[in-house]
Amino acid sequence: MPLKIELKPHESIIIGESLITNDGERTRFYIDGNVPILREKFILREKEANTPSKRVYFVVQQMYLSRDPRKLQDLYLEYVRDLQNAAPSLIPYIKPVNENILKNDYYAAIKEAGKLVAKEDELFGEALRGNI
Repeated sequence: MPLKIELKPHESIIIGESLITNDGERTRFYIDGNVPILREKFILREKEANTPSKRVYFVVQQMYLSRDPRKLQDLYLEYVRDLQNAAPSLIPYIKPVNENILKNDYYAAIKEAGKLVAKEDELFGEALRGNI
């Protein structure tokens, strides 16, 4: 059964390796096949990956979209080490990301990485935004 997608005006979606941006009207279409898909609310652009957790999220996102995610494993491990050194209190939030990557379930890893980003923001948000 095809996946039904509805996009709001100017909303973006990544399908495979392509970023698609809707025009000014609501759109509905169907996708039949096995290809990575990311709705706008899950897309983190590289320039937005400006904290340790967001860098982890971004590389997990790239792993999900990549035809060969193994090429990104070293970068992922580097970002995780940096994050663990910077904020050991976030280690429990890194574990489920790692577990999903080991199972090659990159979509679930993205969702867990989102929780990691949210926790980082909760703990260090003001400092990360330069307000302290």
